[in-house]
Amino acid sequence: MRLVKILAAAAAATTLAACASAPSGQYYTLLPDAASSAAPGGEPGRASFAISVQPVEIPAQVDRPQLVLSQAGSAQVTLLNESLWAAPLADEIRNALSSDLTRRLGALDIARQSAPSGVPLWSVSMTVRRFESIYGRQAVLDATWRLAPSNLAGARSMVCAGQAMVEVGPGMPALVQGHQQALQRLAGVIAAQLRGVAPEPAPGVVLKGCAGA
Repeated sequence: MRLVKILAAAAAATTLAACASAPSGQYYTLLPDAASSAAPGGEPGRASFAISVQPVEIPAQVDRPQLVLSQAGSAQVTLLNESLWAAPLADEIRNALSSDLTRRLGALDIARQSAPSGVPLWSVSMTVRRFESIYGRQAVLDATWRLAPSNLAGARSMVCAGQAMVEVGPGMPALVQGHQQALQRLAGVIAAQLRGVAPEPAPGVVLKGCAGA
């Protein structure tokens, strides 16, 4: 009888350990995979400057581990406890933006405070005003960004606002991919501005305007 109790206790402990180690949900990232992040039109030329992508500010409503769904025409939102960001959403956006800009520009992303004296540098700051996820319909990214030059003769700071909207199909992977695409499209606008050229039109992107800062 004692042996039976010991075996039963061991089995219960094993079950609890398995439950504790099992993932509690699905995790998603805004960083694209290597295949989908290949530079359009081949490898970019090396930029003559570095960039420094700053921490991103996001609305408090979506600053949560869970993905937050909005409902069209309603103020109600839904937190998905089984669908989680792999890292804090602000970090996901910042890292994805950095990855896209460095790929497009062929530029290094370095911490501003550790940049060597005299190095040409653009500081990129983004504030997300709207990060909306409507299941099976669309992903919306509305943001402002500030581009501030250092050691770049003739370059001026600018503040811009824009929105990217991507239609998506059903399923959480499709929704997250829609946000990846929305961020990539705004990154394309920012990359063009850093190069000093006019941004190419992109589906669902509205550039609301820029002003000198």
